[in-house]
Order: sequence, then C-alpha cells, then structure tokens
Amino acid sequence: MRRLYLTDRHLRVMLWCILLGLQPAFGGILDPFNWARSDRIEVNIPWLPFENETRCYDELGCLNITRSWYHLIHRPFNVFPLPRVVVNTRFILYTKSNPTDGQLLNVNVNKTIVKSNFSPRRLTKMIIHGFIDTPLSNWVSEMKDELVKAGDFNVVVVDWAGGSLPLYTQATANTRLVGLEVAHFVNTLQKEHGLNPLDVHIIGHSLGAHTAGYAGERIQDLGRITGLDPAEPYFQGMPTNVRLDPTDAKLVDVIHTDGKSIFLLDFVFMAGYGMSQPVGHLDFYPNNGKEQPGCDLTEGPLIPLTLVKQGLEEASRVLVACNHVRAIKLFTESINGKCPYIGHQCPSYQHFLDGKCFHCGHGCAVMGFHADSSPGLITNKDNETENEVYPSEEQETIGAKYFLNTGKELPYCQRHYKVSIHLANPKGAESWVQGFLKVTLMSEKGVIRGMDLTPTNYVKLEHGSSYTIVVTHPMDLGGKIRKVELSWEYDMNVLEPRSLCILWCNDRLYVKNVIVDQMELPSRGKRNVDFSSKLCTPKREFAEIPNRGSASFYDNCGR
Repeated sequence: MRRLYLTDRHLRVMLWCILLGLQPAFGGILDPFNWARSDRIEVNIPWLPFENETRCYDELGCLNITRSWYHLIHRPFNVFPLPRVVVNTRFILYTKSNPTDGQLLNVNVNKTIVKSNFSPRRLTKMIIHGFIDTPLSNWVSEMKDELVKAGDFNVVVVDWAGGSLPLYTQATANTRLVGLEVAHFVNTLQKEHGLNPLDVHIIGHSLGAHTAGYAGERIQDLGRITGLDPAEPYFQGMPTNVRLDPTDAKLVDVIHTDGKSIFLLDFVFMAGYGMSQPVGHLDFYPNNGKEQPGCDLTEGPLIPLTLVKQGLEEASRVLVACNHVRAIKLFTESINGKCPYIGHQCPSYQHFLDGKCFHCGHGCAVMGFHADSSPGLITNKDNETENEVYPSEEQETIGAKYFLNTGKELPYCQRHYKVSIHLANPKGAESWVQGFLKVTLMSEKGVIRGMDLTPTNYVKLEHGSSYTIVVTHPMDLGGKIRKVELSWEYDMNVLEPRSLCILWCNDRLYVKNVIVDQMELPSRGKRNVDFSSKLCTPKREFAEIPNRGSASFYDNCGR
C-alpha cells in the first residue's frame, strides 16, 4: 500500500478548500470590508473558468457568467445549468375543475393549453419548490389545495426536480435555466392566449424564490413574487442580478424565517439556510426571522410527534430545516386563515418587543397571501405617543423590516398585546427589584390566563419607572380589557448581592396602573383600529404585590 505524505503546502491548500466549502457561513467574518468582491480583483483567478462565456437555450434565450457573479467568499464557484432535457422543467395546472388531477401544460404544444382548464381571465398562482425538493412534497400539495380553495385561480406547480438535486452549486446554476423556462411560459401565454402578467403571482421557496426573480427579470410587468425564506448560500450579499430583488415584480414580498447569524456548534461554524438581508418591497421577519418557536430540538419530543402526526417526510424536514420550512407553513396558513399576520415596521426586533413600534403610525403590512392588500402601507399617526419611534413622513418600504411574533404550532397566527406596567415609588419601597411577571387579561369576549411577561429571564424593575413588553396569544379579546390580574415572584441572584434577602428586604412590587393595547388591521380601505385600556386598583393610588402574590386592576381609573 502506498502512503500519502502531506506537506505544509498541501495542508494549506486543503484548508483553503475547506474554507471555500464553508463560505456561506464564514462570509461576514472573513470578509468584513467586502474586499472579496470579484469586481475588486484585478488579477486572473483560476476559479473563474466560465468568465464572460455565454450559452443559449433555444427559444428561451441566453445566459452568461460575468465577473459580477463571483465573490471570493459568498459565491466562489459558478457553472452553467444542466441541459434542458435533464432539468426537465414541467408545468402542472390545478383549478377548481381539477383540484387533484393535474394537467401538464406545454406552451410549445398549443393543444395542451387549449384542451386544459387554463383560463387567461383568471388570476394565476405559480408554486416553485427549492433544493432537494419535488412537486410531490407534502407542502406543495397543501399549498396548492389552499389556493384552489381560496379562489377561482389557475394554480400552476413548477416541477424542476431534475435540477434541484445535489450538488448545491449545480442546483443554484439550474435555477437560472428554470427562470428562463418560467419566463417563456408566462410570456407565451401572454402573446398567444391573452394572459396579463399583472395577474401572475409566483410563490417560491428557498432556491425557488431566486428562480422567481430570474423569471421576473424577463417578464414585463409581472404582478407579484412571494419569496419564502430565499436561500442564503451563494445569494446573500450578491448584486441584484444574482438574487431576488424589488425590481423583479410590481410587488415582491418576502418572509424570512432562517436567517440566523453564524454560531459555533461542536467546533463547526453554521448559519441559517435563509437570507437575512431585505430583498423585497415588504420583508417580514417573524420571531426576528431566525429561531422559530417550536423548532428547538431540546424543547421536547418534536421529531417523534411530527413522525406520528405527519409522517417521515415532514419529520425529516423538521430535523434538518425546521426554521427554513416555517415560512411555507406561515404562508399556507395565511391563505384561508381568518387571523391576519400583522407586521410592524421597526428599526429592530428589540424595539418591536419593547412596544416602541406597536401602532401603525410606523407602517404596518399583512404578511402572507394577503400582503398585496395591506392597508398599513398608508401610515396613520393618530395613535402617536411620545415613547415610540416613527419613520419619516415619506414611507419607504424597500429595505425596511416588518416584525411580528407567531406561535410554535398551528395556529401560528397570534394576536399581539402591548402590556405596560407603570410602577409606583412609595416610601419604603426598594429602588429596584427583580423577578418574574405573569398576567391574566379579561374582556367581555374571553379570558387569557397566565401570559408570561418575562419569557427569557427575570427582569429588573425600578420603582417609579415603567416596563413594557409585547406578548402574543391566539385568542382575540376584541375590544376593551375589563380586568387584569398581575402576578409577581421575586428572584434572588447571587451575582446581584443587593438582590439577596438573607435577613430582610422589601421584595414587594408597587404598581400604579397597567395599560393594555391591542391592534386590529381591518379590510382594505379602512383605518387601523386600536384598543387601549388603562386599569387601576380600586380606591387606591397603587397596588402592593407581595412575593408570589397577585393584584387585580380594573378599568375604572378616575372613578
């Protein structure tokens, strides 16, 4: 047996190759000043084998690879798509007349269009799957069914399973060819059958989102693209011609669910599968667009339960890409769901949690299927308060981020409540206390019990100040809150010596009043409606809540 001896030079080359292989995760760390941009490289580089080369694909048009498609960190390798016969892009039509048995459409064979249930007078919804995916996936069927149920649509599933398989680099290249196929499909239907591109809505997940962008580049006046967690590797940080961007359609709305930052796991750097940067007119970041509730494998028996309820395929998705596929589930639920996903435009997720962007004076939009009817795109400052931050008068949505929170399981859509606790500072009270808070909200419509106001850790509260947090729940209390029960538990921390009550200290919480805000976003053309309830203790200036005790507040302030 021959032995392989590795020199220092060999090891350096191997290490460099490993870094290139891990480039999607390392991008921001290795290239903080964007020096690796290919347009800044002035020497001939051996890994640009197809630079300035062009290849044409019959009636579809041509593709080229210029230097703008390369980036030393973000996109070090580029290849051309596989042949059309290998990718084998197909278009499968479903309508209310054929909700389960798809009809294969081929715009180059006119009779497949004429003899099908396709109608250019209907709105057309197109679904494009992503990497290592097929039209047979459960989510494609579920989304198709919801769309057929929602209206009299042409629902077209784009099948490019022949090009979506590994290697990932080759799959990213294949999306360009599929984009040409989709553009040819829509343009031919426009030319020969009278389809209006403004009536076309393309929905793409992961690589499918960028595929929709490539199609939009070549379709004049395409109505809408919805990007469901657009793929990050090979696209994040790249020019607009490489990725999905706002110029690809009249409306580009994007849901980000797996754009988490780089982290260290068993000495391996990992990143999310989805993009974190805004790439549309409306960019939604549910739960900050990173770790989704219910996707933490350490929280419980997530995989076994999913396996029992939804089968092996869905359990595999949860194991490998739970955050990444959550965008699909949120969008699918939004199609026929009665609960609106209201996104709040805000400078940061922390601002949103702190209730500083709660009212739609900031600009609100509906996430999901009904994003194109968002009344919040026209801002309203009727509810402006001094402690909230507002954007400029000219509302610019491109580059802005819309935040909201969701649940960890169906129904994912949640109602948002802003709870503000105003603390008193009577004589004898400690200057600050720390601990945990829970609240029960009661209205004429129902009761929400035990909402956690300190979900991540104990909170340090200064008497005489206020504490505000946005919390969510599936129940809509609909209108004025009539009663609030606030529970308090003091926490002693050895790292905070002043919090230790070894002999005696005042561990009570003194609360002046509680304000609960709710927001509803009604149908298009109407103004947003806000409900604000101020609740106080009866016949007293403040409530004195002992450790592990509670107090009630009522909507009779001033009586």
